[in-house]
Amino acid sequence: MRRRSWVVVALVVLSCAACGSTAPTVLVHDVRGRGDDALITGSVGYLADADCFVIESAGVRHVAVWPPDTEAWVTGTEVAGVRVPDREPIAIGSQLTAGGGYTNPTASGDLDLPEVPAECFGGGGEFALIHVITAVTPG
Repeated sequence: MRRRSWVVVALVVLSCAACGSTAPTVLVHDVRGRGDDALITGSVGYLADADCFVIESAGVRHVAVWPPDTEAWVTGTEVAGVRVPDREPIAIGSQLTAGGGYTNPTASGDLDLPEVPAECFGGGGEFALIHVITAVTPG
């Protein structure tokens, strides 16, 4: 597995406008056409109290940063997962395999990182920038 930090032009915070006043926050990046330099694998989760989508694997919790135009998938009042363009919705609990990159939440310089509650990260987790989704297995 090759890990590389990415220089991110910007991270954009989106929320689901149709979901009401307590819309879940979805972090997306605006990097287009990038490859899959780092392997991102794990279970897709949503931490309601912290309002963040995460990828969890082997005791590490990364904050998921989705491809452009990804939106929250809400059924009724429950967060069901995310809707990534040109894919079937990805449900909470699904196993995700993707390519992308990682960036440390304390990185500085050219990065414009959003403030994310500390509980969104765990076990040394970072921002996981998802570029190319190669497989999704329902949980």
